[in-house]
Amino acid sequence: MSGSRKRWRKLAIVAGSFTLILALLMLSPYKTTLLDGLMLEANAHINDLLKSQDSFLASMPEAINGVTSINVAPILVSNSEDSDPLDAWFERSQTEALLVQKKGQIVYERYSHGADLGRNINGMSMAKNIIALMIGIAIDEGKIQSENDSVSHYLPEIVITNNEGLTVRDLLRHTSGIQSTSEDLSATLKGNGLVTPLAEISFNGDRAFRYDNINYHLLNLILGRIYKQPLNRLIEEKLWLPLGLEDAAIINSAGYCCLFATARSWLAIGNVYLSQSNTVVSSHWIEKMINDTVTPEWFFVQATGESAGNAYGYHIYSGLPTLPETFWIEGMGLQLVMINRKTQTIIVRLGGIPSKFNINSNRNDATLIEPLLKVLAQ
Repeated sequence: MSGSRKRWRKLAIVAGSFTLILALLMLSPYKTTLLDGLMLEANAHINDLLKSQDSFLASMPEAINGVTSINVAPILVSNSEDSDPLDAWFERSQTEALLVQKKGQIVYERYSHGADLGRNINGMSMAKNIIALMIGIAIDEGKIQSENDSVSHYLPEIVITNNEGLTVRDLLRHTSGIQSTSEDLSATLKGNGLVTPLAEISFNGDRAFRYDNINYHLLNLILGRIYKQPLNRLIEEKLWLPLGLEDAAIINSAGYCCLFATARSWLAIGNVYLSQSNTVVSSHWIEKMINDTVTPEWFFVQATGESAGNAYGYHIYSGLPTLPETFWIEGMGLQLVMINRKTQTIIVRLGGIPSKFNINSNRNDATLIEPLLKVLAQ
């Protein structure tokens, strides 16, 4: 059996096992707690399958040209008073890149060997945040009139009877009612277009929140139609070069996943939200991304470790009960850019999630990110 076939067989076994366990858990009185734990375990394993640029599940990413990488040692730790707990957490949490900025100064920075300053780590769904920023830039430039524009204005193939009122905002917030397929997800990850023709995509019309990657694929298609450029070149022109970010790479065909960038580049993206004078997108749009939220009854979020009380904007998360002023960008595998405007703190974390069966990890702690929350609050 070939290596690729073995990996697909392993993935099918894992998926089948989780489906069986999920069915059993639905009968348990502790199903919410158990489901949250299962979701975290699933995220850990799926992230492992997609974490590298040569993953068999995805196509090779395309280059985003930037500035030459800075010269940082493989491991660099500051003399910050937070160093000891962060060092201990780094060792236990499968973290590969960790960076803390306070009041404009980097106070902690550490990388695992082979992380290439974070560039070897898939940012996963944090790519959605980049797409949302690009939509804001298109609005600033008059390419899109408003987030309330009809999707069919830009993708005229999408014209169905229950599609009335479907807007760009609905795609940004996962309130489109889209009914996508696993085949479409697999195809777009592998560098291809949707299997389902645009004219045949199904929308249920109820506009309830349902997190679905294909919403952001459609936003990617809108950007492509407007600018007539591939995603990597568009990001390079509108974000990377204006912000002076380092070389990166992204899978052009997805729109919802797979941006490989340094931790310092992600930090610069975080600073776009922290600074009121960023030069790439209007502050008005930034505030909409943060504050135009939906709070679903059930929506599991890795950073909180729970499925209740989590708010979602334009791929901006919030809902920490002890830090209501904190918001963040999140990707599968606990990829994080966490921002607290009150304390002027940004934390970038890239890596994976240890399995529940790793007894030496942080999986049995109160939350996966307890030390990070303390730093954000100070």
